[in-house]
This record gives sequence, C-alpha cells and structure tokens, in this order.
Amino acid sequence: MKKIIITLFVLLTYHFGFTQDALFSQFNYTPISFNPGLTGTGKDYLRLSAATKLQWFNLYKPFKYFSGGMDYAIYDDYRRNILNLGFNVNHQSKGYISNTNISGIVGRSFGTNVSCKEWFFNIAIQAGYNFARVNPSQFVFIDQLNQNGITGLPSDVELFKTINSKNYFDFSSGFVFTYKNFMLGTAVHHMNEPATSFVGTPDDSKLPKKITSHLSYCYENENSIIGLKPTIITQFQGKSSIISAGTIIDYADFPIEFGLWYRNAIGLSNNSSFCIGVSWKLGKKMALLDKGAYTSKMGLNYDVDMYRPGIKTSFGSMEFGVQKDFNVIGGDIPCPTGNSGDCNVRYPWEFF
Repeated sequence: MKKIIITLFVLLTYHFGFTQDALFSQFNYTPISFNPGLTGTGKDYLRLSAATKLQWFNLYKPFKYFSGGMDYAIYDDYRRNILNLGFNVNHQSKGYISNTNISGIVGRSFGTNVSCKEWFFNIAIQAGYNFARVNPSQFVFIDQLNQNGITGLPSDVELFKTINSKNYFDFSSGFVFTYKNFMLGTAVHHMNEPATSFVGTPDDSKLPKKITSHLSYCYENENSIIGLKPTIITQFQGKSSIISAGTIIDYADFPIEFGLWYRNAIGLSNNSSFCIGVSWKLGKKMALLDKGAYTSKMGLNYDVDMYRPGIKTSFGSMEFGVQKDFNVIGGDIPCPTGNSGDCNVRYPWEFF
C-alpha cells in the first residue's frame, strides 16, 4: 500500500511539478544557472562550477538534477570590463521523463576601472536549447493490466508511441548590483514561455516565466572570527511561490563554511524544508581574511522535508557542489573583481 501511495504521489508530481525548475539549496555552486547576471563575477577571470542533487531518494525513481557551467570575464588594460561569457548545462530526470538544457550567456560589467567606482553592476542575456525526452517502454498502460497484474503484452495506446521527444528554445536574462555590503539581483528565466507538451501545443503546456529576486548582506571585518552572509530569495513561477532565507557562516581561521536555510514553496504542495550545508575551502591560506586565498571549494547539503511529502516518506534531498577559480592571464596580474582591496566595493562572489 505504501508503494502505491508513493507511486501516485510521483504521478501527481509529473503533472503539476515537471514544468517547475530545479531548486538548488546551494545556489552558490550554481551561480550562472541561478542568475545569468552573475556571469563573469567570480574572484578570478575563469570560474568553473557544478552541483548535483538527488531529491526524495526513498522513491522508486528519485528525481535527479545536475547543473554545471563556466564563465569568463574579459578586461582591458584599464581594468574595464569588455565582455563576460558563460556556458551552462542543466539536466533533470523525474521518473521516466528527462530534460537537458544547453545555453550560452553574454554579459557586461560596469564599475570596474582604475578610478575605483563605489558600486558594481552586471547584466547578461542567456539563450539555450532544451531536449526533453520520455521513455514509453517504462510505462504500464491500463490495457497491459488484468486481475492478475501486468500481462507483459504490448500496449495499443498511441500515447508516446511516435512522439517521445520535445525540443525548444529558451531565453533568460538577469542583473546584479552591489553597493557597500549589499547585493541585489533579479533574473527572469523562460522569457519566451516555450511550449513543453510532447503532443500538440496546448495553452496549458507553456513553461511559465520564473522571476527570481535576491538580496544579500555581507558582514566581515578584520577583527571578526566569523563572517555572516545572509540572503533572502523569492521565486515566482506559475502558481509556485518560493521564499528562501538563510545565511552562510564563514570561519576566518578555518577553511570551512556552514549554511543554514529555510525554504517555503507555498504553491508547490506547500513543500517546506530546512537545509543545512557545509563547504570546504581549498587552497593556500596566505593571511587572515585574505579574500583571494581560496580558489576552490566543495560543499555538501541536506534538505529535510518538514511536511508534504515529509521526511519519513521522502528521506529528504542531498546536494553536492564544487567550484574552482582560475587566473588564466598568468603572472601576478589580479582579476579586477578578485582584489577588492584596491577599491571600496564588494563584488558578487564575496556574498557567497
């Protein structure tokens, strides 16, 4: 009976939740997927980042997500930004349905030059192509069942026999703005609201726009042992309204960070969760609170479902993320956003 209930829950989630985007608690490991406006805002010229998530791993077919990307910033001799480029791959597998998005991002930063602006602003646009697939051989239709169970005979249902894929273009954009110890950002994903139905183009098959807004604060000074980086995130997509709030706790004397988050997905079956994560910063520690000391980090996060479906049913979700920054210019030439000591401004990567 328990397996039947779980199966019904998964089928309902297909109908109501497949068009919703993945929710990564460790958004700091998916920066350009979270907001295209974060493209080119790493602590060095080139940044590689990736995260994977296993959601509700007690189900027969757990939901699986992956997001990986790279972004590169180009500056002139006067430390002015010329162009930011990004490449991102997102993949999600929900039961027997999968979707892969491959996209490129182009952006531009303002506020980086030798005259030291007191603010930083970055804007970007993203264009991608989606490959959606369904495996009909894994479904069991009603004409394949009798009073004894599954007959083993092929189904005569035409659904997915000839149409088992859907490809479409997708467009997004975003920006981030930092001033003193605050960062504000907004992103709009699926601006064209593409049709995602495998059969026909019904109006209710459109992928709704996802509007993300985030506000971060960074408290960190030379006398602090602990740095706090609280963030509030709101996301609206169709009938789903999500509010996330939490903070990253950064220890100055140790290469470690902790993350504590609460997420309330109001329109997504009231799926609220509490998240706890830990990150290890890798690299040579050169000085106390040296912002450029660590060029790599990896993190592990666990989401506890408070109710619907609940931790006893789902066993929660697990995430793993990695990130690496490179100075591809060579020598001792610092990235303009990586050496914030030259100017009295914080750059986006410092809020993560």
